[in-house]
Order: sequence, then C-alpha cells, then structure tokens
Amino acid sequence: MPDLPAAWYVAHTKPRQERTAAEQLRRQDFEVYLPLFKVFREPGRRRRASAAARAALGPDTGAGARPGAHADPALTSHEPMFPRYLFLRPTRATQSLSVVRSTVGVSRLVMFGHQPATLADAAVQAIRQAEELRETAGPADLSPYRPGMAVRLQDPALGGIQALVQSVSADRVTLLLEILGRPQTVQVEFGRIAPL
Repeated sequence: MPDLPAAWYVAHTKPRQERTAAEQLRRQDFEVYLPLFKVFREPGRRRRASAAARAALGPDTGAGARPGAHADPALTSHEPMFPRYLFLRPTRATQSLSVVRSTVGVSRLVMFGHQPATLADAAVQAIRQAEELRETAGPADLSPYRPGMAVRLQDPALGGIQALVQSVSADRVTLLLEILGRPQTVQVEFGRIAPL
C-alpha cells in the first residue's frame, strides 16, 4: 500500500460555512483541520456558532472546549483563523479529491494551474501550535482594552463621560475618571464602555 500524502490540501468554503464543510468532509473520511482563533467576545454579542455545532466538529478541528482553557466561555468565542479556508487530506491512498468540490459548504479546492494547492505538514503543525498558544490566553489578554487607553462610558447614568483604562480583569475594566473635580476609580463590565 502506497504511503499517504504528508501534505495537506486547501479547500475554499462558502461564506460562513467552514464548520459545515469540515463536518461533511469528515463524513467522507477525510482528515480535516479547521484552525480556530480564540477571540474576545463582548457581552451581549450573539455567538456565531452554537455549542452543539462546535462539539460536533470534534477535537481535531480546533473547535469546542480545550483542555486547560481557563477563560470564561461567555467572554470568548472561536472564529476561523483563515475565514473561508480549511485543510484536508485523504485517509486512504485510493481516496479521490474529486468529491471535495461537490461537498456541502465547499466552494472549490484551491488549485495552482491544474494541480491542487498543498501545504506542508510542518506548516500545519506550526498553525496548530499558534492555535494552542492563543487558547491559553484569558479574556483580559484578548480584550481590546489596554491600560492607558481612552474610553467613553455607555452607562445611562454616566453616558458620554470619558475615562482612562487603569486595568483589565477577566470580566471587568477598572477606569480612572474625574467626578466632581476629583479622580475616581470605578469598575465596569466590558459592555458598558466603548473605545474613543
């Protein structure tokens, strides 16, 4: 039996169909890797994928909960690292790539001329390592707010007041603002402020 290819092929998916394409390709017995990037999700923002959809993808897609993740899942989400792209490779030497283009969620197989584009296994492993490193980041590390940054309060009582970010924790931001001519620190939730 010939050796299986070490290289990965690249599929271009339909918009926001990366997870569907990954699931369908897996059902066709391809090894699939959909790199997901952990990002800060402001409270109140609708999740892009349900927990059930993420769980259905399994561990080799980078989806779902990861061991050692300490972040509050309400403040983070996982989005495709390369929107509309995923990596796949056959699991059998006789497996044809021709079915990929007609797979639900897939737009086309990326080609260079008449040859499918490939990515070395070492490159995919480097992407996996970057994904794992990003996974250890907490909401404070992923937050768009940094100490010293100017923000505006969105709270109805203090709406429009400008403040400086003093520190960022997993679920709150400590602000330095001036009230009645005196500097004060207040802690607010992420959803109550906006960058200037």
